[in-house]
Amino acid sequence: MFLRQSKFAHAKAQARLDNFCTLSTTKCIGDYIWATPVDLKSKRLEYYLNIGLHVPLGYMEDGKMVVAVRPRVLNQEEMNIAEAFSFAYKVLFMVNSDPRALIGGVVVILDATGSTSKNVISDPNTIRAMIRFVQEALPGRAQRMIFYNEGKFMDAMLSVFTFYMKDKMRNRMLRCGPDIKVALEAEPGLKAVLPSDIGGDGKSYKELVEENKKNFYAFYADGDKTGEIKVDESKRPSSAKDFLREYKDYDANVMGKSGTYIKRQDEI
Repeated sequence: MFLRQSKFAHAKAQARLDNFCTLSTTKCIGDYIWATPVDLKSKRLEYYLNIGLHVPLGYMEDGKMVVAVRPRVLNQEEMNIAEAFSFAYKVLFMVNSDPRALIGGVVVILDATGSTSKNVISDPNTIRAMIRFVQEALPGRAQRMIFYNEGKFMDAMLSVFTFYMKDKMRNRMLRCGPDIKVALEAEPGLKAVLPSDIGGDGKSYKELVEENKKNFYAFYADGDKTGEIKVDESKRPSSAKDFLREYKDYDANVMGKSGTYIKRQDEI
């Protein structure tokens, strides 16, 4: 998995695998260790899968896997971001365990339809941990990030996202606003797998959520490979101490606020 993601460059694969194991066994967001073996009888897991926060939509004709993220379905009074991401970690591992997803890459579409400011992630440290994991550790290839129906209320969150993103990933962001045609023009094969709920020819979200739930339970029925990860930092060689980059604290003045400012005319 890691060799394929790194295009069979052994040094890169080793570093990414090391980072994956380190972050998987560390409390990165909240009080959750992501590599804790999944409990298929958990009612919390069932709730997470039923709401369909992270939903694989299928493969486009060009081989890319499409995954939808739907902020509006997450009531943070019922399940907080930290717990939701601990389950999302398992979904991401499942998706990227399919060689096709590593070969073709993944397109993520954040469908903000019906979302409000209550549905966004407001803590910069949480966003930092997510981006750090995706960029430094996850064995996946993000080909594009599409934001659909994102309103002004998401600007602050997206500012934090772009602050931590590498240039390569930042350049792959696409904001559509309310016009899904922008995404369809950028990804010609998207309409075939896009849910019928938002103008696509694919299955409905309801069908896709049920399909993902079934696939999730089937994938983990024979055990959770991430639950076997063990890390002993005392045995880490000096040559492997710099694999995981540190991400500095968010500075709101860095993204979107630089430039030359003058007083308004009535203040001069």
